[in-house]
Amino acid sequence: MGLFPCAPVAPSLAVDLRVLQFVKTLFVRQTPNVTAWCEAVEVFLAGCGYTFAGKDNLRRQFNNAYHWYCVLVIQNDDHVSAMISVARPTARPQEEHKQPSDYLRARCPLCFGGNDWRQARSPDQLCIEQSPCIIVANMASRVDCIICMDACFTKKRSKNPCGAEGDDPPNPITSFFVPTEVVDKMESLAEQCCTRGHNGTGRVVVPDGNDDLVEEGMHVPVSVLDGCGQSFIAADERWKKASTQFFADTGLMALLCRHDRVLWLVNLTSAGEKQHYVLALLKQFITHIPNDMRVGFLYDIGCQIEHSWCKWKFFDDSILLRFQFGVSVFHAYGHQWPCQIIYHPRKREGFGLSDGEGCERLWSALKPLISLLRVSGYHQRLFVLNMQVRHLDTKSLTGFALWLSRRWASCRAQKRGVDRGLRDCGCDVGQLRAQWVAQVEHQTRPSPRQSKNKVDKEIRMILELEQLVKARAATISALEICFVANRITDFACFELDIADARAQYDKLSDMLLRRRAALGVSVTARL
Repeated sequence: MGLFPCAPVAPSLAVDLRVLQFVKTLFVRQTPNVTAWCEAVEVFLAGCGYTFAGKDNLRRQFNNAYHWYCVLVIQNDDHVSAMISVARPTARPQEEHKQPSDYLRARCPLCFGGNDWRQARSPDQLCIEQSPCIIVANMASRVDCIICMDACFTKKRSKNPCGAEGDDPPNPITSFFVPTEVVDKMESLAEQCCTRGHNGTGRVVVPDGNDDLVEEGMHVPVSVLDGCGQSFIAADERWKKASTQFFADTGLMALLCRHDRVLWLVNLTSAGEKQHYVLALLKQFITHIPNDMRVGFLYDIGCQIEHSWCKWKFFDDSILLRFQFGVSVFHAYGHQWPCQIIYHPRKREGFGLSDGEGCERLWSALKPLISLLRVSGYHQRLFVLNMQVRHLDTKSLTGFALWLSRRWASCRAQKRGVDRGLRDCGCDVGQLRAQWVAQVEHQTRPSPRQSKNKVDKEIRMILELEQLVKARAATISALEICFVANRITDFACFELDIADARAQYDKLSDMLLRRRAALGVSVTARL
């Protein structure tokens, strides 16, 4: 087939294309390790009587040839796809905005590839005003596509403590990562919206005293949202999940469709799960879909995202009307029960059997890359992740037919079981629906005034916080004693552990002070 050189001019090594293709196929199925592979080749060739001049020459030369071979293969695939797209009949200008973008249609043909995605709507749901941004209210009961999002803080990249300079040039390939400029712009927008709300020009509803209420645009009371926010670390932007002292890139956030196809990725550089990363991914997605496409959005804290959207007005209300928020199935049980009634995808019409956990499956598939990404350069890390996503795309594309067949059979089996259960119970379906509506209305009603119970609950919370603060202080003291006694075997892990313990101590102490300050003098005396 030919040879591929390690340099464009005067190469000292050329590698057979079949060998490069074999290594490329191998490295997307296990942890990429050019060093180990080249060392094995050198040992094998040495046994056959062949040796290389110099030290580590094969690794540097082979790595260069392999890297640019992968770049060439990716560019060739993109060029072929572009030529095919050009050969397709072009849509008329007035119809271009009625379909998802070519990028999305290529990312997931099942979600965005068809031109008939509106046919699933009932006739009354097809009633759209003259302006495509104004959606009739009765369309909110269905969604046209379902996406999910999550962050992962294990795919980190360490800082370069020694200041070593390596060869890490940008790679000329199409990337799935949202540009840094877009992320920075959304961070500024989020800060401006929150500042405008705090200054009084935005609409922020705050309950008075012990009153509970349902804010405008929301479906559950403020007390329920507060409970969900306190239950999840992802809802606290100040919570440090990765140390920025030791890591330049702290993780990834991904946006996937319901078929586990990656739509976009965002590179995280903060210690916590900041809200502007979510907004950047949503903004990128919104610009690629028609103005009347309705979206089901599943996230670990979907209730908090909708609350922030309604509260701070990050996007227009016309966009908010097209989004139906839900929580991922595995995280739903950590939410308050009224929140589960509204946001659980199994209890919400339109989400079907989508679980919103596609990101967890993606993180599992990327798990072999954790050790490699820690020591990679900035551009090399993005390149490896893009390569792996392309491999997962090819793998899922070849299994779409089997996936659909398996899911269809499972769906029919579950439907038969539900129909059999309804027949056995002997209840009218209309009566059951009416009872469910009544239950939702009752259990999402704002709580009445409960001054005494609330005070007792607050005192118990403060006492529990005091115990947690003491426990974190004891953990910090134990770590410091180990350090003084020179019993630390892994200094990097020690730094991460003590930084995490101190961050938790500071957060809990701050929460304890704020809760104490909120109590009156008479109540404080009861502590």
